[in-house]
Amino acid sequence: MAFAVQIRSLRAAAGAVAVALLASMFVAVAAPAVASPVPAAAVDVAYTGIADRLPLALEAAASLGSAEPGEGTASVSGAITFPDGIDLTRGRTFVVAYAPGADALSPLASAAVAADGRYMMNAPLGDIVLGVLSEGRAVIDHGAPLAAGGSDALTLGAEGATYDVALEQSALIAGTVTAPVDISGQRVAVAVYPTDGAGAAAAAANYVTDAGTYTVGGLPAGSYRIAFVSAAAGAASEWWDDAPGFAKAKVVVLDAAVPLTGIDAKLEALRLMDTSVPTISGTTTVGQTLKAAPGAWTAGAALTYQWYANGAAIAKATASSLVLPVAVAGKRITVRVTGKKTSYFPTSVTSAATAAVVRPLTAPVPAITGTATVGQTLKVKTGTWTAGTRLTYQWYISGVAVAKATAASFKIPAAAAVKPITVVVTGSKVGYATATKRSKATAAVKGILSAPVPRITGSAIVGSKLTAVPNTWTSGTKLTYQWYRNGKAISRATGSTLVVTAALVKGSITVRVTGTKSGYITTARTSGKTAVVSYPARTKPISKTCPAWAPIKGNAKSMIYHVPTGRSYKVTIPEDCFSTESAAVRAGYRKARN
Repeated sequence: MAFAVQIRSLRAAAGAVAVALLASMFVAVAAPAVASPVPAAAVDVAYTGIADRLPLALEAAASLGSAEPGEGTASVSGAITFPDGIDLTRGRTFVVAYAPGADALSPLASAAVAADGRYMMNAPLGDIVLGVLSEGRAVIDHGAPLAAGGSDALTLGAEGATYDVALEQSALIAGTVTAPVDISGQRVAVAVYPTDGAGAAAAAANYVTDAGTYTVGGLPAGSYRIAFVSAAAGAASEWWDDAPGFAKAKVVVLDAAVPLTGIDAKLEALRLMDTSVPTISGTTTVGQTLKAAPGAWTAGAALTYQWYANGAAIAKATASSLVLPVAVAGKRITVRVTGKKTSYFPTSVTSAATAAVVRPLTAPVPAITGTATVGQTLKVKTGTWTAGTRLTYQWYISGVAVAKATAASFKIPAAAAVKPITVVVTGSKVGYATATKRSKATAAVKGILSAPVPRITGSAIVGSKLTAVPNTWTSGTKLTYQWYRNGKAISRATGSTLVVTAALVKGSITVRVTGTKSGYITTARTSGKTAVVSYPARTKPISKTCPAWAPIKGNAKSMIYHVPTGRSYKVTIPEDCFSTESAAVRAGYRKARN
């Protein structure tokens, strides 16, 4: 019974077979070009009975055989008719049963076709898809899941079914393969490519026998190029007739009626390549770039790269560097370097794994708030980090870390005077790269001067000298002075001493000392008050008379003092003057009788 073919699913199945055959092999061209893999994604069913010739499907059928007779199975039998002139002593043919939608490597049952074309097999009851696969015979395969030209599906009942197929003749290529090593038991394949396919997809393939012969059938008439694909250690792959690549490989034209024989190959010996274990440099953080250093390899070897995350290849990551995508976060990265050179065994070496890739934290630059003055407290404004980030702090004075200054605030010590302050914020979170951000520096910290209260020495008596004693200020401080009477600045009284004048009488004297030093806050301190300024009790006469504030005249020879109301006052030339009579008496004088 013939049913409509599901082209898309059949092509997918054919691609899977091609992948299984060629994934571990390289179609190496002859010198000087470099080996390159047959792209799995490029394998397609271009013609009926072409990609289905890939041999693993047939091997799966041959190794399975018929299901055991009994409950749950029924027989399928019939005759396979071959075109006239087909040499049935060469190759073999199988009828194969598949589950609908199954790939070519998962048959349910199979049976070998006898020389007379008859076969019989037991298959599971229910829906099945039947196909005919041939190896080494000049016929086009028939049915599913590999062929694109048609599929034969039926529902197998207990009564069994008959399945007869007349096969169409195909072209066939045959020849021998020799190598410098024993290739028996090795996977050496012959792959046939349509000339219009640019070498991207094999049309048909088969393995070389232990005897060194091969036959590839199932090929429509047309022109082809041939590659010998060696997985045998010590034997190099090549294009037919030692061509340097697909484009220059000799074209063979096939006639469906006449097999083409004598397509022979002599594989060259492979030498071992000098290799190095590649190393990876860079930061394992999403968005950062890792670089692969391949080390020393055989001179002239062409090196290719493939990056992996936890052992899985990263799509399109085939350069010597890799910008880490978000998808690899939490995974360890390796790189595999593959070296290829004509007559050398293609060799791959994988690096050691990196640490697990981490994500980058959102990490803004912190800012410092507060007044940069000794004794003041600064605070850090961190900005918005990634949610869940743990933040730690370290404060610095002129770039030197301050011991135990690890809080979000910092009281400025005296040691920071005239120096800038910064803070470093470090963020950490599991699965993320630890980030460190440093703030801008503050302006140089203003120092606080050591500024004691000054004191005044000397008597607050007219004619005396007062002296300002500033006490000990911060070393290097420049001091200036201003004297005050009753809180009002005394004009031009800006020295460290002050002569008490009559103008200051009845006032209290203070002095303000102001300290200045570069990098420090200017500071002023005011002394305590003196006693009220007064005249002295005793003074010397001025121009043979006493000042008005000391009117008592004293005669030192007679030790007599005269008051202004006395009869002899005006004619007395004083030698001492007293402010009061009591002052004169204290000095040993007695009052005149007239």
